Amino acid sequence: MNSINRTLDILSFVTTCASPITPQTISKELDIPLSTVYRLLTILINWEFITYSKQYGTYTVGAQSIKTQEKYYHHSLLMTSSKSELHALAKKTQETAAIITANLRETICVDKIDSEQAVRCSFIVGHGNTVIRGASAKTLLAYRDEQYQELVFETHAKQLHKDNYLQKLKQDLIQIRQQGYGISVGEIDAGVFGASAPVFKGNDILAVVSVMAPEFRAVNRVDELIKATCQTAQNITKLINLE
Repeated sequence: MNSINRTLDILSFVTTCASPITPQTISKELDIPLSTVYRLLTILINWEFITYSKQYGTYTVGAQSIKTQEKYYHHSLLMTSSKSELHALAKKTQETAAIITANLRETICVDKIDSEQAVRCSFIVGHGNTVIRGASAKTLLAYRDEQYQELVFETHAKQLHKDNYLQKLKQDLIQIRQQGYGISVGEIDAGVFGASAPVFKGNDILAVVSVMAPEFRAVNRVDELIKATCQTAQNITKLINLE
């Protein structure tokens, strides 16, 4: 991984952590030499992407984070094109619907319409989840090119080599590309079914539309939930590419 990707990996990791983090933890979790961590932190601090925490020896997100959220929701092509379609999907399925993007480190939920019916779902707007498990993550990864996938595999090498999961993941990615959507049960939250379909800008995947429901409610509606999710993703793709 080159220095640019390492810098962004550190930034992504710090923004994901619920509390301030030490350089030693960053080094251990990201498998980056401690001297390199300090060097890259200095760059991020100079640009105010990272700042010193009130807890001695730890770091947290900098003032740049204050400038970004409102602009993203106001100007993003994805957000302006997806809102009404996401509401329609949640109303049609009576389940939780979300728009999810990803980077090399994690998926990021950027919008979500909660179901009026109960569902224990860890997807929270602005928060991240693993990029190697679950329907959303795997669908996002399936439509990336081989070079991008290899970077993800490199970034998550430790987790992927447990129980030969890398081989299973690669098989899942091929299947998702073939069928045009991804599904999972219990990979992120126990007992939760997920269906995801890709949203494209041109030929590039931009995000996924996902529906989440308790497995017991979804078991007799799998085809219906998949169809509704895929249709919504196609509708958003059309809107995006008309812009």
